[in-house]
Amino acid sequence: MEIASLSNFVTWQKSVRLAADVIKLTQRTSLSRHLWACDQLRRAALSVPSNIAEGYERRAEKDTERFYLIAKGSCAEVLTQLHVAQLAELLSPQEAAPLLAQCEEILRLIAGVIKARRLARDSNTLEPQAPTDKPRR
Repeated sequence: MEIASLSNFVTWQKSVRLAADVIKLTQRTSLSRHLWACDQLRRAALSVPSNIAEGYERRAEKDTERFYLIAKGSCAEVLTQLHVAQLAELLSPQEAAPLLAQCEEILRLIAGVIKARRLARDSNTLEPQAPTDKPRR
């Protein structure tokens, strides 16, 4: 699964949009009066595309998957913080709903990317090995 450039990576594109939408939300809603909540939410949202980008650029099997898993965890963190903000009445359901839907989609996309990478890795390890001239013991 090779993507020509990071800007063509749909999961990254959608996570960048999520981060921008979270920043806008924290500036224009009553949530803006709670700096601690805004800061936590922004950091988690920015972590998603940042870790996807870092994993993409590492291009090492273990490193890449680890960063994608971190991005997935950060996205789950954004989802949780949005739910808490709703329950605490810092956000209305109408304000939170679009971002919650974005988070759910991004979580599915990241899970799909990780699954595809694992399948590709596993299929490469299952290919028949080239014969060698060395006798088996």
